[in-house]
Amino acid sequence: MTKLPEHIREELKRKDKLGEPAKSAKPACVQATAFMQRNTTCWEPGVTERGSAAACSKRLHPTDFPACKRFVIAPYVGAGVILLGMSREEAADAMQFIPRPFRTFQQPLDSDDFSCCFVSYQPPGVCEAVEFHPNVEVLFYGKNLLGQPYQEVEAFVREHDPDWQATGDGFTSFRYGFGVYAPYAFEDVCQPVESVIVFEKGYYAQAPGSG
Repeated sequence: MTKLPEHIREELKRKDKLGEPAKSAKPACVQATAFMQRNTTCWEPGVTERGSAAACSKRLHPTDFPACKRFVIAPYVGAGVILLGMSREEAADAMQFIPRPFRTFQQPLDSDDFSCCFVSYQPPGVCEAVEFHPNVEVLFYGKNLLGQPYQEVEAFVREHDPDWQATGDGFTSFRYGFGVYAPYAFEDVCQPVESVIVFEKGYYAQAPGSG
């Protein structure tokens, strides 16, 4: 087990005082590297270095923005170094970043702000979804979806998933476990995609066959 730096241990103690359960900190890089080796088409060159055991000791530096800026969607597994099912500590370790916990409508401190994305957790504190916003790339079959014209993104995804579902402010692909948000596309289809969410099975309980 990788020993966390002192500043991270203090950060986790602070979170514990806020009511979050203590977690063991297994290095997420082990999971990420194993998945990458089994699914090389889902990963971009360079992820190996970020996911290596040697990189673990260099993680979790208090910076303004995470080191990772490119995330490849792996359906119902995760995106880049963030894997669904990770604990808060594993997500922070994988991102080399200390996030800010924040409150949503569901319950207090159920999400973390990583500056480039929001990571949402379900009890007992495991990642169930990650929503990316501008300044990073989110790749699907080699194409960046984030910040691109909605019409272009929709057409590309439909080639791979003809069963995509429109949502009124974007669309969702239950085949590949992600959705895009483009609130102004109904006025102008050239408006950019503002966020991309990658989620676990059953995240949208109302979706047919998503459980």
